[in-house]
Amino acid sequence: MIRVYLSGNPVHDMVLRSFAEGCNGELVEGWEYKPSEVAVIFGVYKSKVPISFPRGQIFQRQRAKNLDVVVLETGYINRGDGENHHYAAGFNGLNGRADFKNKAMPSVRAEKLVVELKPYREGESVVLCAQVPWDASVEGTDHLAWIDYTVERLRSFTKRPIVFRPHPKALSAYRPIHGVKVSTVPFAEDLKNAHAVVTYSSNSGVEALLDGVPAFVSDRGSMCWEVANRSLVSVDVPNKPDRSQWLNDLAYCQWTPEEMRSGEAWAHLSR
Repeated sequence: MIRVYLSGNPVHDMVLRSFAEGCNGELVEGWEYKPSEVAVIFGVYKSKVPISFPRGQIFQRQRAKNLDVVVLETGYINRGDGENHHYAAGFNGLNGRADFKNKAMPSVRAEKLVVELKPYREGESVVLCAQVPWDASVEGTDHLAWIDYTVERLRSFTKRPIVFRPHPKALSAYRPIHGVKVSTVPFAEDLKNAHAVVTYSSNSGVEALLDGVPAFVSDRGSMCWEVANRSLVSVDVPNKPDRSQWLNDLAYCQWTPEEMRSGEAWAHLSR
């Protein structure tokens, strides 16, 4: 049996209902937990976001019994909150800590995304992208301290200008950084002159690599962990690995609501 736990959020529930239809899951309202072969939730626990606590309990209780959880979330390419957007679906974790059953995938889904994998190019600035300090992707870390430390490390290894991008959902959360330009323009504008993008695990790493800008990440939860640089020592001369297979695999991490309703997403995950 598959139990799909509705959250009360209209967008999340649209995705959850779509997934339930495609896997013949039982819809559950009210967070009443019962063990099942698979539980499906949208998002994970965030210690500073009380509304996330019930889904965190579902996840914890299910995994304590060694039963699976499918975590749905915002996708990585063609992100958004609509019927035509993509949503992640993976087992037992968030982002890079989930099992998407997506190793060595063919190019079929990547081609359907109509994504241009731009050639690597040169730029001037190092763009440092912050995340929401209380988000699940940085849970258990001091994200503000990570930003301070990363700026210090960058200054040790490069003379390039640093551009700091606060997350638009947490503009007032960050400490001032002396001598660093703060940018709130669209990310695409900063990418035009970027030599590299640095982030803890933000999807900005994915967007940078698609745009031909090398990424540096600090956490294996990043969706570009396997093709990103991991040590700022090489920030002036970053590695630029082939991204083709990474893109193919990434395309199998995310699905439209219609692909969920049709059963295509569950057929992939349960194969």
